[in-house]
Amino acid sequence: MKLFNTYTLLIVVILFFSSCDEDYLNIENPNDLSAASFWSSEDDIQKGLIATYAALQLQGMLGGSSAIQHPVRSDIGRPNNWNANAISLNTLTYNENTEIVSLRWRDAYIGIYRANQVLSNLGNIEMSSAVSTQIEAEARFLRAFFYNSLYRGYNGGSVIIHTDVPEMRNDFYKKPSPASKVYALILKDLEYAYQNLPQSYDDSADLGRATWGAATAMLAKLHLNEKNYGGARDYFKEIINSNLYELTANIGDNFDEEHEFNSESIFEVAFSIDAKPGTSFGAQDGPTGSEATNRAIGLATTQGGGYRTVMPSYYMTMLFKNDIMDMTNPINASRTGTAQYSIRTSVSVAIADDDNTTMYQLPSNTGGAYNNSEASYLKKFQNWHLPLESDQSVSGINERVIRLADVMLLYAECLLQTAGDFTEALDMVNAIRTRAGVLPLTEADYDTDSLMEHIMWVERPLELMFEGHDIRWEDLTRWGKVKEQYERLAAKSYTIDGKVLYEYDSAVHGSLKKIKEFVEAAKVYSPEAHDYFPIPAAELNSNPDFLD
Repeated sequence: MKLFNTYTLLIVVILFFSSCDEDYLNIENPNDLSAASFWSSEDDIQKGLIATYAALQLQGMLGGSSAIQHPVRSDIGRPNNWNANAISLNTLTYNENTEIVSLRWRDAYIGIYRANQVLSNLGNIEMSSAVSTQIEAEARFLRAFFYNSLYRGYNGGSVIIHTDVPEMRNDFYKKPSPASKVYALILKDLEYAYQNLPQSYDDSADLGRATWGAATAMLAKLHLNEKNYGGARDYFKEIINSNLYELTANIGDNFDEEHEFNSESIFEVAFSIDAKPGTSFGAQDGPTGSEATNRAIGLATTQGGGYRTVMPSYYMTMLFKNDIMDMTNPINASRTGTAQYSIRTSVSVAIADDDNTTMYQLPSNTGGAYNNSEASYLKKFQNWHLPLESDQSVSGINERVIRLADVMLLYAECLLQTAGDFTEALDMVNAIRTRAGVLPLTEADYDTDSLMEHIMWVERPLELMFEGHDIRWEDLTRWGKVKEQYERLAAKSYTIDGKVLYEYDSAVHGSLKKIKEFVEAAKVYSPEAHDYFPIPAAELNSNPDFLD
């Protein structure tokens, strides 16, 4: 049962920005809901907390637009030929007016505002200290999650800090704080959550609430992105040693609706088409809103009733084509197709000649059109197993934000960066590859540097493409490898022959169209201009104190 299936409430709080002498402005409306009248019980606090979780469903976070479009800024995605927002991300021509830039900023601050409402009113409600502590830990975890999105996403990490509920004009209009102070706030909140969140919940209705594992993983990632590899390593190790999580036997269980909140899941955002399906606009607040995501329609093929707004990059498609199966692994016993693509490939992307799987209950080569130089389509978090006549406009598939495979690969990275146990790092990678049914790496063939290269350019993109909240961009910027990767990929040429992608070879493909990607991004990229989004124009125009 999902946390948001029963109810998601938008807390409407009336804020008075100034007082007025005119009597007609001072007349009380008995129908108005004020902050004082709402925050009166433990149940109200719980509803406010659920409303804070609901902000994770919004378009700028995990509810659709961001999850769909963010990958094309990195090396794992490419846009279709007509979606201006996705194209601007892919070519690095976005600016302060670009919709996706504004959405992430707006929705992160919506989440922060709701978390602060809970925290500000928590001390005024009579409840047990244990319940109060847990609610505070959940609210602070969520506030840290939203602030981390801003810290990693905008203005070099220098953004506006709110730790209470704004009431007067000056409370809203603030200057951005230094990145160091934003980091300190995130760290403090996550440390509190780490110390006070439970490892699990007994009631299935609480699935989706933040746990100790989620807080520990976020804390580890915070240290990792600051290149504090030793601190990150120790937190990742705690998660692995806790035995609370294990890799699922089938990697596809991490992308569908049937196996949500499974043994590998550390934190995921819940969606549902049963509670409130809504429309193709995705999750919406309020009693007439929606608990569903529109990610499916954004990424589904035309045949599947979607817009194929974003697709896997050619680089990713070739990685999946070369994800070599281990035919001695029993997991591959039923793989009888001639293309010999791995299980990881078949549950992640649709490639025309993958005859071990289907797309919308059709052969892979007819589940999509593969025109307009389209080489593959995303299957993760999509309703690809449903027939064509099914409604693809909304989806109830949860977004897995953090799972154990991600933690294991990051732990391996930390070991390699701190001169740790090389064999242990290799074992982490091979456990993931074995689960995927692909050939394990041989220790004699790798050293610290080459294994790190493999993790960066092969294992993390193959395992985690299109997952989490912009984690591939976090990876590339943490490694300082954006320009190197753009230039590497811009130098490659591909072609499509019979709907199947190949690296272009003039001797073989001389008569076929040569296609390329990331050429524009490679020409214009600079860390100063592109590692972070600009502050949205809406904020600059509405906040007179921002640049004073």
